[in-house]
Amino acid sequence: MDKMKKIKIEHFKNLVAVAWADKGFDKEELALLADKANEFGMTKTEIDEVLAQADTLEFVVPLNDYDKEVQLADVVHMSMVDGEVHEKEYNMCFGIAERLDLSREYLDKIIELTRKLWKNND
Repeated sequence: MDKMKKIKIEHFKNLVAVAWADKGFDKEELALLADKANEFGMTKTEIDEVLAQADTLEFVVPLNDYDKEVQLADVVHMSMVDGEVHEKEYNMCFGIAERLDLSREYLDKIIELTRKLWKNND
């Protein structure tokens, strides 16, 4: 497997780990995961293998700053898929931001930008 494909699969695994944090997937989370899998060019077999591991996946920290920022943005998006970031989701996002060596201020900025983007698309 080439390096870029491996990075995309790790990114997808991280999103699955976040979505599974409440021990299940809702339809909005599944739709977002399907979109990301399609964007990443993943096969059905690759997707099924990752989903089968959902309850044991752990968030893997990307090696470069760009991937860290993209993954935090995707985690925020996954958390806001129902339109709001609830306290438990915010705390999870903050925990991930800390693991990515990104600040609470940066997380809050990403959340605010995501809200603005969604309002502009309504």
